[in-house]
Amino acid sequence: MVSFIQSLQQIFYSILSEVFTPILSDILQVFIDYFMSVIWSMWSEWLVGILSILCSLVDFVENIFNVFAGISPVKVEGRQVYLLDAFFQMREVTFAFAAITLIAVAVSFLFTIYKTAKSISDMAMEDKNPISKVLANGMKAAVTFMLIPFLCIALLQISSIVTNQAINAFDTAQGGKSTTGTVIFLSAGLDADKATTKRKNPVTGIAEETVEGRSPAFDDDVRKPYMTGEKDYKSMLTVKKDFYPSNFNYLEGFASSILMLLILAGAAMMFIRRLFDLLLLYLVSPFFVATIPLDDGVTFAKWRELFVAKFFSGFGVIFSMRYYLLLVPTIAGSSLCLYSPTLPGGTTINNILKLFMILGGAWAVYKSQNLIMQIMNQEAAMADQQAGALISGMIIGTASTAANLGMAAATGGSSAALSGLGGLGGMGGGGMGGLGSLGNMASSAGNMVASEADNQKFSGR
Repeated sequence: MVSFIQSLQQIFYSILSEVFTPILSDILQVFIDYFMSVIWSMWSEWLVGILSILCSLVDFVENIFNVFAGISPVKVEGRQVYLLDAFFQMREVTFAFAAITLIAVAVSFLFTIYKTAKSISDMAMEDKNPISKVLANGMKAAVTFMLIPFLCIALLQISSIVTNQAINAFDTAQGGKSTTGTVIFLSAGLDADKATTKRKNPVTGIAEETVEGRSPAFDDDVRKPYMTGEKDYKSMLTVKKDFYPSNFNYLEGFASSILMLLILAGAAMMFIRRLFDLLLLYLVSPFFVATIPLDDGVTFAKWRELFVAKFFSGFGVIFSMRYYLLLVPTIAGSSLCLYSPTLPGGTTINNILKLFMILGGAWAVYKSQNLIMQIMNQEAAMADQQAGALISGMIIGTASTAANLGMAAATGGSSAALSGLGGLGGMGGGGMGGLGSLGNMASSAGNMVASEADNQKFSGR
């Protein structure tokens, strides 16, 4: 009897393992693939909308950056000028510069008299500073007083011309003039166009079918209308007609957009500071010119080096940001392979390596703010780095304070909710009494947590 039962068990086990298990496994696999496909399709439509919003924010911050960087003109009294030109040409600034120049001319005249008298008193000795040299320095100062405004205007024009020509060159190399948000959005969707690829498997991340020899680029038939502005990536109906939302590289898109937001915001603050620094250096320049007869132009040479360095320091951020956006499509696209996809986990490792390259490039763009300044004036570059560290500390401190306030609000809100729960003890007697007691105890615990959080906040711990 026992052997008969064991034989039946063996027969049923064999039938289940050899017949039903493969059938059930295939059915379950089909169900899982279908379920994952449906879920991922739903989520991807939400994700592509979020990516579009982030890229729109990048475009908004880029417009702010372009104004302060001197790329986009502003309107002043009905005429279009760049912001730095507008500040330098303000009537108030011109009047203040003229008044300071008059004072500096008088100071320079006094310095010349003093230096001449000192030269006469030293004539009996080695005559290291002859009168002719003093008078030549005085004449040099007088000429420099007249040349300073023209030199500043010339630098303004050169800076604007170089900036705009460089941007046009980068736009031409990129395939058209477009926004940073558009570049990031299209870079994340290089393998998502419906014209040359099929929907990706949500489990393996590999497309079912692709056109052989495909090389997606910003000037192809799918993406060129977005680059030229004929189509808008913010229109989800248009995007869904041209792209598979499930095929987007969201990790690369989110990382690039968030980092570019921070970079553009920080660079805009740097250009605002640069604008006021240049304006201050311009207004006080006559005083540095006045010292030419006193020290043979040593102090004025320092002012000139700092002024020129401040003028051209913005090129580092503008150029590095443009070539970074020029390289992002190549890094994110399928044409660049950093790790063989045929190896185990090759696709995942390849995507991680590309993400590291994108993050590293964004970090290089951020650090390029002081690159040109270090070449032209190291002392000013060190001061800018210290100011940047101070701003970063203020941002971190503000974020920490906001987090503490949020925690205090959260603990206070939970305490109020638990107090309400405790109030249930007075309702209806027996049935709610236990729940009310539990609410009272939990409310007391919540108040203790809130009190401890307040103590830590005000004690600085």
